[in-house]
Amino acid sequence: MKFAEISYSSKKEDFGMKGIFLKFPNCILNWYFIRFRPFYIQQTTLANAEGYTVKIYKPYENYQTEKQTQKLLLLLQKKETGILLIPYDILFPHIIDIAYGNVINALFVLEAAKKAIKRQSQTLQQSKFLIIDGKNDITNMVLDILYPHVNYLSIYTESPQNFLQKADEIYEEYGLRLEIFSDIKNKQFETFNIILNCSENEYPYNYKIQKNAFFFDIIQNDKKMRHLMSCRNDLLLSNGLLLKWENKNYTSKQIEVILRITEHSFHDFLCHNKKQKLNEILYLLQHKNITVTALTCFEKRV
Repeated sequence: MKFAEISYSSKKEDFGMKGIFLKFPNCILNWYFIRFRPFYIQQTTLANAEGYTVKIYKPYENYQTEKQTQKLLLLLQKKETGILLIPYDILFPHIIDIAYGNVINALFVLEAAKKAIKRQSQTLQQSKFLIIDGKNDITNMVLDILYPHVNYLSIYTESPQNFLQKADEIYEEYGLRLEIFSDIKNKQFETFNIILNCSENEYPYNYKIQKNAFFFDIIQNDKKMRHLMSCRNDLLLSNGLLLKWENKNYTSKQIEVILRITEHSFHDFLCHNKKQKLNEILYLLQHKNITVTALTCFEKRV
């Protein structure tokens, strides 16, 4: 399996054209690129994963690229492409899987939280964690990773009955009480310095969050994040990570692509056995010495 990293460009030189051809009038060049060279593919590698960099020709902002995109995806399928890397602001049809990095965000949630806690001048033992339930595997993964390491852990959920058995198991094993609540008006929202969003819903708690809290949008709910950015400039906001591996920095979704292509156990974990193989995958990440370098928000360091 290979990957493809896709972006738009209006620069003629990005499409393999050089010299005298670039001196032609823009109207002729636009016609030529739209008709005969709507995209340009080159072989590349990401760490030890093989793939392609792809430029899609977009001469102006509102230019529609649906036809080019469909042709491109069919061609990439023939080239054994199984996963795409695309910018956060590009909408793509799901003909080929897209790497979002959500699972990597979840797997490194404790390390991300430690980065934020240090900036808050607090300790892990003092910190109060809140998970926003998304009724998905990500929620369960974050819960399983956190509870052996923290002293205060709560979950906001519309389905509290789904966590009662898990709460009993956590208490029996670690003596930690998992607080479960489902009332959005609960004043507990004001007590957490670490909030971990696993939900795609836009619950109305923007102004209930503690001042200077860390809000980690693991699931990458872009609408929720943009609302918080517009009304809560005191918060530390993140929806991605910069990670170091073998002295190079990668984004969450780049690490997801590398592991998915090169590690069968990780591919199996993503597709089938998130619950059963979690410890195995955490050991794999530790063995590879992948570490969190920085928090990011819409692919920029924060």
